[in-house]
Amino acid sequence: MTWEYNQQTGELRHNGDFIAQGYSGKGVAKNDPSKQHIRDNGPIPKGYWRIAGHNNNKSPWTLVLEPLAGTNTFGRDSFLIHGDNRRTVGDSSKGCIIINGAELRRSIFNSGDTVLVVR
Repeated sequence: MTWEYNQQTGELRHNGDFIAQGYSGKGVAKNDPSKQHIRDNGPIPKGYWRIAGHNNNKSPWTLVLEPLAGTNTFGRDSFLIHGDNRRTVGDSSKGCIIINGAELRRSIFNSGDTVLVVR
């Protein structure tokens, strides 16, 4: 089964069930699909992504995303799923998906489903 993230609404779903509300991108580009090509501002590009691992670099249980073949990243890279920065709550994304709650991100990783579809 797969994870799905809606680029415009910020909704994260698993097998069709709503899991969490998040966001991607910052400022006027936040959750704006027409700005997915803008580096450091637009949301994560639409396509298929692999949840490739985790670390604690941005926040506990930061998930590493890798584009699958056919996903146009517009030359952008280093996409993650992580939590808000306490100093910039609601505006902490340069394109990464922000989902707050380390335990929630841990459960995403431990679900065994490694494909994330961004629509």
